[in-house]
Amino acid sequence: MKKSKEIPFIITLAFLAGFMMIRTSVFLAGAAETDFAAAAKTGELPGVDFHIGTNIILFGYHIHHFYIGIALICLAGWFALVGSNHFSRKQLAAVYGFGLGLFFDEIGLLLTWGDYYSQLSYTLTLFLAAIFLNIVLFHDFWVSVKKNIATASPHSVFWQTMKKRKGINRVIDFISEKTGKTEKTSAIFTGILYSGIAFLIYFLPQTVRYWVSIIFFIQGVDYLVKFLKY
Repeated sequence: MKKSKEIPFIITLAFLAGFMMIRTSVFLAGAAETDFAAAAKTGELPGVDFHIGTNIILFGYHIHHFYIGIALICLAGWFALVGSNHFSRKQLAAVYGFGLGLFFDEIGLLLTWGDYYSQLSYTLTLFLAAIFLNIVLFHDFWVSVKKNIATASPHSVFWQTMKKRKGINRVIDFISEKTGKTEKTSAIFTGILYSGIAFLIYFLPQTVRYWVSIIFFIQGVDYLVKFLKY
């Protein structure tokens, strides 16, 4: 693996590991169904000052694990910017990714005012994971996108529109220059990607349907506009 890909790779693995670990722990412990969790949904105080168990209560406040995630992100960012003799960049990348995983596990809870099992958590986590996968893995894909834009057919409304968007071209240039893949990394992430798609199809078929519909809709509009031009 190229040296420039090590940090994004570690962040990605730590992010996915943090999300899956805490989500599994909460599910097995039933932490989202306790009396403390029910009180938090309605904005009530937990009724005790200190409790360390399935849920954590400190000074009468319910401490969600997204707080821990934010703290890890802040610490990793601080030491990465200021510098440290005790932590390497790889270690800070792992701490940052793990903290991000803890935070995103409860992002649905934050956006829906208390619904821990909201589909938003899965959707936004997969969206961020897809960005990380693009950074680490899909160099050839972005190169081909850039090539398609540069050599766009005059009859393709979609590609001609993309060609005129200089900002999009700059983003694609940046991604294609900064990303790359090796056979080992490709095999790992292809396995993760296929497993994730299988999970989505089985547990979240509506999410898959929306994304597939959007892709076909864009392509359909492109062909219809092209037909109307003749």
